[in-house]
Amino acid sequence: MDKKAIRKDKWLSLMMKLGIPLAIVSLASLWGGHLLANEALGKVFLVTMPVVLVMGFVYNIRYVMLAVKAQRAASDTDSDA
Repeated sequence: MDKKAIRKDKWLSLMMKLGIPLAIVSLASLWGGHLLANEALGKVFLVTMPVVLVMGFVYNIRYVMLAVKAQRAASDTDSDA
């Protein structure tokens, strides 16, 4: 299984490029809302947290699907030879 080939998938890279900054915003709003006692930042966290969680789950599911597909393709080529 070639991990570099799997990570070149356009959907995985899109989810990484969107998910990581969104996760940073989510965590920053959580801490900022707590430290500054700002209710608006808490609401930003409550909006961004589910989006980040769903994106993370979808990323992991897609990665596993691609890894299994690559592993099956590798075993099929080994059994054919």
